[in-house]
This record gives sequence, structure tokens and C-alpha cells, in this order.
Amino acid sequence: MKDGKLKRALRREASNISSPILEELQKGIYKAITVQENPRANPPAPFIDPTGRGRLAAYVPALGGIPEDPDFFEYASPFGGIVKEGNYGFFGVPVGEAVTILVFFADGGNATEGYWFAVAQSIPDIVSGGYSGEAKVTGDGQGEGVFKDIPASKTQSKTIGDAAITKEKELENNPRNKILADQGTYSDPLRGTSTSSPLRDASYEIPQETKVTGWKTPAGSSITMDDGSINDTGEIHAEQIRITTASGAAVILDGSNDFIYAVNSSGSGWVEIGANGEVMVYAEGSLSMRTEKDFNLRADKNVNIEAGENIYMHSIKGDTKINSDKEIHLRSKGNQFLQSEAGMNINVGVNCIVTTGGKLHLNGPIASESELILVDSMPDIQDLTCTEVKDTIVSEMPTHEPFIRTQAKELKETASAFAKATASKKGLDKAGIKK
Repeated sequence: MKDGKLKRALRREASNISSPILEELQKGIYKAITVQENPRANPPAPFIDPTGRGRLAAYVPALGGIPEDPDFFEYASPFGGIVKEGNYGFFGVPVGEAVTILVFFADGGNATEGYWFAVAQSIPDIVSGGYSGEAKVTGDGQGEGVFKDIPASKTQSKTIGDAAITKEKELENNPRNKILADQGTYSDPLRGTSTSSPLRDASYEIPQETKVTGWKTPAGSSITMDDGSINDTGEIHAEQIRITTASGAAVILDGSNDFIYAVNSSGSGWVEIGANGEVMVYAEGSLSMRTEKDFNLRADKNVNIEAGENIYMHSIKGDTKINSDKEIHLRSKGNQFLQSEAGMNINVGVNCIVTTGGKLHLNGPIASESELILVDSMPDIQDLTCTEVKDTIVSEMPTHEPFIRTQAKELKETASAFAKATASKKGLDKAGIKK
């Protein structure tokens, strides 16, 4: 019995040793081509890892592989592990058809231990929307008129061969330029387009080592880190870190010019901390601030407050006091109203002079009342419980999260209205039940 098992084991070992495929697997690293869709399936089905662990379907031409019969290669991440809190690590998997990846077979060439660990890419691009270059004139205003010498984000060549025969100005302007134009940063080389390309420093008359590192997702979101450089003409490319979404929202940390800038995709709101300590905030919508304790505002020079419409001030539990070490001037082009629902005390230390262009009435007729500032209540979160702040004049009051933002309310109301309209068209009631 034991002899029979030994003979079978020896025959299996001899078969493996003599296998030409095994000899090939043991040679090291191979190029493999990813396959996105299974042509044998009807209807065609995607070759996508159902486990979500980053495995890729690919075939190895050097081993006789064909697109119709790919293998799944495990993902060999450059960083990761497990701790008591859970898993951690880096995850980045290429998408799309015919991506060249590098693979190997672990454990001495075990055919069931195939791993992919890198991508062979001809032209790297790590800038959201593509790095900048000479704009292509297409009739939309880019590259002509006042924008003649303004670079645009470019859609780069996909292969070295294409890049060799395509001039920069012939590359298509990237659609993201529309986002930059909406933001108002299109012509701003520090906050709009970016030169942070691995190819930039290599293209100088005296090539330099690349100063750029980063990541970019297939959809276009990116993290770009640029140590900055100076080209042959003395032009300075800033030291920057940019975090940008595919839709255009961005955070920029600029070391050369010493500012921090954050902007949403439409440009309707941005914040900047400048080199001289200036802080600027722009909001196309409302700007709301709230503190549950004191709010201290001091300027060593002037405080300027201006409203395009009205200015309201309201103290709820305490007094309203205005002091000045010098004069107080109160002036209006319209009428002024001064009213107290209790007593009124006027104490003048020296002279009291009253001048009127008409009559001075001290006890009648009855003076018009001053307008009362309308108050309302706002939701508030205290100790993770929804409470309410009463008698407030603010139109928006930030709270501890979860804060229900105005935009979220509007989107919810719009979605609700759309759902009701759709249900009505389909003959459903508000609960979605067929009438």
C-alpha cells in the first residue's frame, strides 16, 4: 500500500519536472495583457474579479496564452497588512482593455500562484485633466484672443509612438478646461492648469531628474506632488501638492509661493491662506459661522462690515453694548427710530444740542415704532441629540455633525418632488403603490 502511494508521488513529481510549462514558469517575470470581456459568454460577460480583491484577468503571450482563455492573477500590493483594528494597505488596480502588466509565479513557478505587481505604461500622467501645454485652437476661445499665450490642460498621447508624431498644440484640449473656466482659474498657473508632469524635467535642454510624484485614477482624480524645478529659460515651476477630484474640486498646498487654497468644482466657494498671513473666504452662497461658546473678533486696525441689503444684530439672553474710546457717529439717509419697551435713560456729560429741520415734538403726536427683527428657531445637535435653538435671527446655523446642510435639504426636496411627479405619471400613489 505504501509502495503504491510512493510510486504515484514519484510519477507525479517526474511529470512536473519534465513539464516545459513549469520550466518556463520558473524563469521569472512576464508581460501579461489584461482582458476585460469574456468573448465566449453569451451575452458577453466582463472578466472582473467578483471578490473585489484586485485580481486581474490576463494572458501571457510568452507562455502561449490567448485572450479567450485568460488566467486570474492575484494582486501583490506594495504595502499592507493586518492589525487588531482590521486590514490596511495601498490599493490601486488598472481598468480598461489591453493594459500591459508584469506578472510572476510564486513558490518556484507554481501555476496556481500567479501574481501581478506592476503596470508597464508608456506615458505617465498624474495630473487631473492632464498637464498643461500650448492650447489647440478649436473656436471656443482657447489659444486665441486674450488667451493666445495661455496654456490649457491637454489630453495626452497614449503611446510613445503617438507622442513622437504629435505636436503639443495638436493634442486635444482636455474637457476639464471648462471646469477651470467656470472656477475662474483657467489662466492661473498656480491654481488652474499644472505643469507637474514626469516628462517636464526630462524635456529641458539639459535634462533633469524628475521632481514629480503622484497618483491618478482612471476617472481623473489625482494626488500630485511636485518638488518644483527651474527650466532652461529661468521659468520657475512651483513646489506644490495638489489633491484634485475628477469633477474639479481641489486643495492646493504651494510651498514656493507659501499659500493654501481650496476650491469647489464650480468655483462658487473657495478659501485661501496667503503668504503674509491673509485669510480670504469667498462664498457665492451664504457664509455661516457658529460657536457654542464665545466668538472673539479683533482687528488691530479697522473692522469694516457692509451689507448689500440689511444688517441685523440681536442679543438673546444678555445686553447689547457698544463702547468707543472716541466718538460714535450714527447716520442714515432715511428715518431713524429709537424705541424702548421699558425705560430710556439719556445722560449727557456736557451739552446736549438738538437741531431739527422742522418741528420738535417732545410728547406727541405718537412716534412710529421701530421695526422688530423677526426671529425663528433652528435645529441643533447637542450630545448627538437633535435639539433646537429658539429666537435666532440667523438663516443658517452650523451644528455638530450630522449637520443638515441647506443644499442637502434642497436636493432632498427636489428628489421628493421628482419622485411624486414620476409616481403620478405612472399611476402610483405617494407611497409608490399602484392605484
